[in-house]
Amino acid sequence: MLYFDNAATSFPKPVAVKKAVENSFFRFGANPGRSGHRMGMETAKAVFECREKAADFFGLPETENLVFTKNCTEALNIVIMSIASGGGHFIISDLEHNSVLRPLFELENRGTICFSVAKTFECEPEKTVRSYENLIRSDTKMLIATGSSNVFGTKLPVAMLAKLAHEHGLLFLADMAQTAGTESCDMGKDGIDFICAPGHKGLLGPMGTGILAAKRPELLKPHLFGGTGNNSLFPEQPDNLPEMLESGTLNVPGICGLSAGIDTVIAKGTENIAKKEMNLTKELYSGLSEMKNVLLFTKPPESGTHSPVISFVLGDLNGEETAALLSEKSVASRGGFHCAALAHHKMNTEKRGTCRLSIGVMNTEEEVLKLLGIIHALAKKY
Repeated sequence: MLYFDNAATSFPKPVAVKKAVENSFFRFGANPGRSGHRMGMETAKAVFECREKAADFFGLPETENLVFTKNCTEALNIVIMSIASGGGHFIISDLEHNSVLRPLFELENRGTICFSVAKTFECEPEKTVRSYENLIRSDTKMLIATGSSNVFGTKLPVAMLAKLAHEHGLLFLADMAQTAGTESCDMGKDGIDFICAPGHKGLLGPMGTGILAAKRPELLKPHLFGGTGNNSLFPEQPDNLPEMLESGTLNVPGICGLSAGIDTVIAKGTENIAKKEMNLTKELYSGLSEMKNVLLFTKPPESGTHSPVISFVLGDLNGEETAALLSEKSVASRGGFHCAALAHHKMNTEKRGTCRLSIGVMNTEEEVLKLLGIIHALAKKY
């Protein structure tokens, strides 16, 4: 199979990740932080090493403020629900994933908060920033932005928006679902208050892993209550991180795999990964743009303004039909609406959807050329 669905989950996983997960079943079979025996302590050490590694990766000085979640969606919900508990106004972009839109929509329906949607401008970061700024009100509490659209690959100026937020005394949350692992990020230098990221995409870890990095941990509230391995005689949930947000047994095999995934990213270098992925994306876009009956939706991708994601459709087909034809040719893509209603309404694709091709570090030029040949043959028929 030609795998071009890396925006959903990176595949294939590095050998080191597979070995780390398998090894965890032999070496780290005990609960971390729950037992005084040797295996329990060794498991806790392995978890801490990954926590420390991830905190350093995102430029978070306090290792304890790096929380493991089951995915990026859970991390986003924790931050949004915590900050929204006192009401207020939020601003998001018109490219946000449903993981941001839906919790805000639910809270607005409850009468808890309200939110506004800022228009974004492809390849024009200053205009996007001004769009956010024009929506700021006296009761605005937080700006939220995705690092890049999961549908169209359009990047948002995260650092510029973080600066804007702080100039107005606001909080800033970055959804790095599509950019963690390929974009260098320093929470201190970039002024980001909260980062939410999946472990299973650009960080190359297993599914079922996510990260919440908090520079303002005092603002977070627990969403799940239970055993944490400390303060066990008290009915109150611990108020310190990471325990406050990590009730129950952690996904140790997943965390061990994530640790190996981060090692792989560091060894390859985020800049090198981004360069390789963007070169392949440019080659793919260029080839598609020369074909008849292929409709593209964005400008030619560039490293500063786009991520390695391309949406298209064939002829009069919709996104799901296009993806189905590719699947018959053993190509993995994603068709439909990609859990991103705002983005499809913005791009006027809410009726057809799109077929998304997303490139990862494991893809090769040979695979891109094969894919172009397959699409070229299909395009002649539709």
